[in-house]
Order: sequence, then C-alpha cells, then structure tokens
Amino acid sequence: MTISTDEHELIMKAQRTNNIEQLRKLSRNQYSNVRRVVAKNNKTPKEIINNLAYDPVQNVSYAALMNYSCTVKRDMSLFINKCVLCSKNEATYKTECRKCS
Repeated sequence: MTISTDEHELIMKAQRTNNIEQLRKLSRNQYSNVRRVVAKNNKTPKEIINNLAYDPVQNVSYAALMNYSCTVKRDMSLFINKCVLCSKNEATYKTECRKCS
C-alpha cells in the first residue's frame, strides 16, 4: 500500500490533534486511513466516533466501534478481514504493510 505525502501528513495531524473542529473535518476526509486514525483517537468526541461506526469502509467503522467512547452496537463478527483487524499504526503503513489493499 502506498500512502501519499499529503495523506501521511493528515494521518499525523489526526493522531496528534485534540482540536474538535479539526477532528470533525478529518473525520470526513477522503482517505479512509485518516478517518480510521480519527476513530482511534481518544480525544475524538462520542458524536464523531458514533458517526464513524457507520463508515462504509470496514477499517474505519471497526476502529470506531473499538473506541471506548463509542455507544453504537454492531455485530463485530462481520469484521473478519485481516486488514480490518490489523493494529498497525497508520503512519507506518508506508513501510510496514505492503500486502493490504
């Protein structure tokens, strides 16, 4: 998997920020990896986490459902793809993960 420089910068921002407006904007980003980081960020408000629990990309919705702030309940058995269950840091996908698409 190749990650563009722009996407990598957004991932780093999503990991580091605790600004609610930035998290809200990043939660709607075109890159699923950025949205997944927002879903994993412990500073992301419950409202945003709950919205991400219904993201069409399983990597994102699974990460949101695993966030302690999430109040949405979904059948977790739907998430069986190894890439969805992967715990690698999104910022290191560029160097660590070459098999997932």
